[in-house]
Amino acid sequence: MQYLAGIDLGTSGAKLSLTSVGGSVTYGATVSYPFFSRFPGWAEQDPEDWWNAVCRGMHRLLTEHNVLATDVRGVGFSGQMHGLVILDAEKNVIAPAILHCDARAGEEKNVVSREELIEWGILNPAFSGFQMTSLLWLKKHKPQEFKRIRYVLSPKDYVRYRLTGELGTEWTDASATLLFDVEHRCWSSPMLERIGLDPAVLSPVSGPCDLCGTVTVAAAKEIGLAKGTPVSFGGADQPMQALGNGVLVPEEMTCTVGSGGQLFLNTRKPWINPALNTHTFCNVEQDSWYQLGAMLTAGTAFQYLAGLFYPGESWETINHEVEDVLDETVQPVFLPYLNGERSPHMDESLRGLMFGMTISCTRAHYMRAAMEGICFAMRDMMEILNRLGAPEERMVVSGGYTRSPVWMQMMATVLGRSLCLTENRSYQASVGAAITAGVGSGVYTSLREGVSCCVHFSDKSVNPDPARSAFYEERYATFRAVFNQCYGENQRTV
Repeated sequence: MQYLAGIDLGTSGAKLSLTSVGGSVTYGATVSYPFFSRFPGWAEQDPEDWWNAVCRGMHRLLTEHNVLATDVRGVGFSGQMHGLVILDAEKNVIAPAILHCDARAGEEKNVVSREELIEWGILNPAFSGFQMTSLLWLKKHKPQEFKRIRYVLSPKDYVRYRLTGELGTEWTDASATLLFDVEHRCWSSPMLERIGLDPAVLSPVSGPCDLCGTVTVAAAKEIGLAKGTPVSFGGADQPMQALGNGVLVPEEMTCTVGSGGQLFLNTRKPWINPALNTHTFCNVEQDSWYQLGAMLTAGTAFQYLAGLFYPGESWETINHEVEDVLDETVQPVFLPYLNGERSPHMDESLRGLMFGMTISCTRAHYMRAAMEGICFAMRDMMEILNRLGAPEERMVVSGGYTRSPVWMQMMATVLGRSLCLTENRSYQASVGAAITAGVGSGVYTSLREGVSCCVHFSDKSVNPDPARSAFYEERYATFRAVFNQCYGENQRTV
């Protein structure tokens, strides 16, 4: 049997998959790596940890499933968005990678106005943790490191460089840097001039299915793949998860709760949201874009509380206990903003809160509040997409919360959408990456053929519960009231 490999470089770990070219089998492996916060609000990782995790994961997949290296027809990539990797003239890493959830560059976002972001075709709000703001922060606070920069890369592009020896990027990740004209799919000259960045440090921009090179001799020894295996550019994690969820048609949506939380809406053209409190990025195909609502700490906030209240215990235990208290009157409210928030608030200074604690609260009440708070934060983003014209159709779901029937039912009711699932619920982004590898290596003639082979939908869906709709409307109103009380009503942008 022949396979396509997908490598998804996430925030908490690398997810790798091997999918048979006919799509009948997908094997997966996850290898975690550390996350550093040397100062409050900072979020960094060591790119060497990424590479080591990818090598361990690929060896595990090949060995555990008796797959020969020569049976892998191609490799594709998916990766965490916005992050910054800087290399010197010898292509060595200068400093730890600054991640998308880093909050240090709040002041740097003020270098450009909302009107300029729209006029220049960037179409996205300036925010800490994006390449542009991180570069400006380095320029101001670490000028010696900034002067050494010869190459600027997104996280997955660095790992792909380690695999192929070739530098490059593609338009889905480039569009998420604030350095890119999303409308015309090219680097933004006005922005580069504004921040004083030499265009030579940026890579040429390709398409996700284009081949960037092949596995080198040195990389083959480390990762276990065969020398000369074709490697495609792949894409940013959001368009890759959408592809791995079979979302190619305009106006289809996905709802993901991973480390962060995202609502993804496929569009025929680059939507302009005048408030710039959602994101407009380039999608996989040349003539497609997507609108994204993004919260910073969704699954991260849930896991944080689960680690406090349920250390070492299973999802099943949490689900069971939360289900038992769904209708109880003890109802604390959780604001899930542990490290600032993007959509719709665009404020790095926001922080989390558990409101309404009493001596009657149990750990199950706090985990129910965590689930609800994340659903309500997603509802905030859904309200914006609804006003922009989101269809009232089903959405495909992915991420850790799909392991919780209670949480999925809550999400469906809060958002007012039916949720459907693929059979492979854990590795959608890496499967999407594998599909780009299949197109790039000639295994598939098109993305649609790749999706038809590799993506299979479950016959089960989760529909809104009419009996609980009024209950959650009241709870959502309370959530908004708590936010307004803490941060002021004029802070809200929904």
